[in-house]
Amino acid sequence: EKLAAEIRSAAAVSGALIIPAFAVERTQELIVDIIDLMERDEVQVGPVFLDSPLAIRATEVFRKHASSLDTDVDIERILRSDHLRFTESVDDSKAIEKLTGFHIIITASGMCDAGRIRHHLKNWLWRKNATVLLVGFQAQGTLGRFLVDGAKAVRIQGEEIRVNAR
Repeated sequence: EKLAAEIRSAAAVSGALIIPAFAVERTQELIVDIIDLMERDEVQVGPVFLDSPLAIRATEVFRKHASSLDTDVDIERILRSDHLRFTESVDDSKAIEKLTGFHIIITASGMCDAGRIRHHLKNWLWRKNATVLLVGFQAQGTLGRFLVDGAKAVRIQGEEIRVNAR
């Protein structure tokens, strides 16, 4: 229910919902839940970008072995959804920032300390129409923990970024 509420909120302001997530298992659970909510018309439909090479590979493994997972949801079909888009290259990742309107970005790292999430946060944290949804543990001293603790500004790639995102 909380995930659906956050998706509805981000869609209402036509912005980005940015979800830093651990590449294996948490990401795949999120994809299944998000696409399932979209297909059941419980949330607005929008593109879901999986922006992590490791998470993309793990998702392929989950899809390949979906029949062995015990679930009421057709995981293999969901992981092939037209709503789900894989961004393998750095150029594809950077192209996401040119989008307008509602979209979801799931990317590593889960604690916001490395990887493509830092680029997305740098481009979105200062915007009021952005939502950052932290779905995992955030250790002390990580960027993710600073955000959980309500930091008004953070330093990313040597630049101070004001936090206006939800």
